[in-house]
Amino acid sequence: FANLYSDAAEAIAARRCGTSADPLALHFPNAVDGVKGVAFVEAAITSSLSNGAWTSVG
Repeated sequence: FANLYSDAAEAIAARRCGTSADPLALHFPNAVDGVKGVAFVEAAITSSLSNGAWTSVG
């Protein structure tokens, strides 16, 4: 996780300074990724409670 935090810190610092961060440092999850992750977990729980029935995500 150290690289994740380092990349996020670089992006934040660049934005505060009004400069561009290294494009390779911009590959970290955002709020949209978190929402998608929660939707996946909810679908997995629903599927489990339905004896493994196929459940759409989202």
